[in-house]
Amino acid sequence: MKKLVTVIFLLIFLFPLFAADINEGIELYKKHSYEKAKKIFLKVIEESPDDFKAYYYLGITAKILGDNEDAILALKRAIEIQPNNINLYVELAELYLITGNNKLAVKLCLYSFQYDQENDRLFFILGQAYYNQKEFEKAEKSFIKAIEINPDSAYYYNLLGLLYLNTKKYNKANTAFLTAIALDSSVYFFYYNLGLSYEKLKQWKKAADNYDKCLKLNKDFDTARKQLKKIKPYIPKTTKTK
Repeated sequence: MKKLVTVIFLLIFLFPLFAADINEGIELYKKHSYEKAKKIFLKVIEESPDDFKAYYYLGITAKILGDNEDAILALKRAIEIQPNNINLYVELAELYLITGNNKLAVKLCLYSFQYDQENDRLFFILGQAYYNQKEFEKAEKSFIKAIEINPDSAYYYNLLGLLYLNTKKYNKANTAFLTAIALDSSVYFFYYNLGLSYEKLKQWKKAADNYDKCLKLNKDFDTARKQLKKIKPYIPKTTKTK
């Protein structure tokens, strides 16, 4: 009987040592060990069904892993626990965008502005959703608003440039891509997009130069190589003077 009491005592007081540790999961997440982290977050939720952190980190981890259904369910549950947390709405809206639910992304972004009207990521996601729905005027306004809030994001200017390129506002597209590159010169497809805008403006040499820069950053980007080959006949040949 004494031994049995001792065993029960040990189980009661040692059990927490074997319980899932949310902090361990977060550390694994930070180290990009997403599969292991996800298992821990699921275990934490099994033991503590109202653990906000577990749902939040499960949502963003599942999103990275491409487990979009799990991510959406986790973030929705996190919102039930903390309905005023703007980061949850941003993550969920982005998931709707990723899964092609543009209408839901728009609806959620517009709803979320009641909690934060100066969130650049929300405006950026909203702009992409409008862009995908070919509502270009609304997309332009959303991208410009995102840039106003965060003028240092090269990706915002790049998306705005693509919108202008698609709506045949080639000079504006050119300016947007140049700004994106000025902010971050390490992204190969910025140069490709700038090349496309120069091509539309019939500035063939500048287009070719930017396709070359794109390929120097990513030699495997065959789309740029094909485009460069396509425009070579239009590039004026320079004559050497004696």
